[in-house]
Amino acid sequence: RVYNMKINIENFKIFYSSFLGKSVIQIISKRIFLLWPDFNNSRNAVIGYGFPFLGIFKSNFQRLFFLVPRKFGLLNFSSDKKNLTVSVNECALPLDDLSIDRLLVVNCFEYLYDHKKFLRESWRVLEKDGEIIIIVPNTFGFWRFFYKKNLNSLRTFSSYELNLLLLNNFFTIIDIEYSLFLPPSKSNFLIDKLKLFEFLNNALTKYFSGVIIIKGKKNYLAPVANDKKLINQKIKSDIKA
Repeated sequence: RVYNMKINIENFKIFYSSFLGKSVIQIISKRIFLLWPDFNNSRNAVIGYGFPFLGIFKSNFQRLFFLVPRKFGLLNFSSDKKNLTVSVNECALPLDDLSIDRLLVVNCFEYLYDHKKFLRESWRVLEKDGEIIIIVPNTFGFWRFFYKKNLNSLRTFSSYELNLLLLNNFFTIIDIEYSLFLPPSKSNFLIDKLKLFEFLNNALTKYFSGVIIIKGKKNYLAPVANDKKLINQKIKSDIKA
C-alpha cells in the first residue's frame, strides 16, 4: 500500500493504522517508556500528532494536554477530564509559564520552520526542572526518504544538529536514543524483524537508525547567566568609552 500523505490528521491516521505504523508505535513507545518510566503525578503535554503514543501515559499523571499544530488540521478526540486537546500555534502555546513538567514532541519538529522560537516557547512553559523529549527522522537513516516522501516532513536531523539546537536554547542534554534499524517495508515478515533489530543499538547502527530520540532538561539558570554576561560586557564597554 502506498501512502501519499499531506500534513494533516487524516493522513497520520492512515499510516498509524497500518501494520508498519502499529509496529512503529510499539517500538517508539518502549523507547519513551525507558526515558520516562514514571510520571509521578506530573503535568504533561504532547505536541504534534502524538495520539498513537497515548499508551505511555497509563496512570499516575495529573494532567495531559494534546497540542495539535494548526497546519495539521482539526481533530475530534474522546473526552476525558484529565485530557485536553487543542489546535495551536506551536510558537505561541496557550499554556502558562512553568505549567508543564514534561513535553513530548513527536511528528512535529520536522515540520517546523522556526526551531529556535519553538524551543524558547517550550522552555517558557516547562517547569524549572522540566524535561522535553523530541523524536525526529535521522538525516543519515534508512527512513529519511520515507519521512520526506510519504510523511511530507520538511527536513531531517542529525544528533549533532539536535544537540546544538537544544544547548543553544537553554536545555541540557540528558540522553539520546536511536530506533528503527531496518528500512521501512511493505513485507510483514521484515516489519516483524524491526523489533528484533532494536537490540542492535551500537555505534554503527545508530548512524543508520530511522529516528533519533533526544531527552533534554530545562536549564533554568542559563538565561539569567546569559543576561549577566551581556550586562558585564556592556559595563566593560561603557568603562572603556
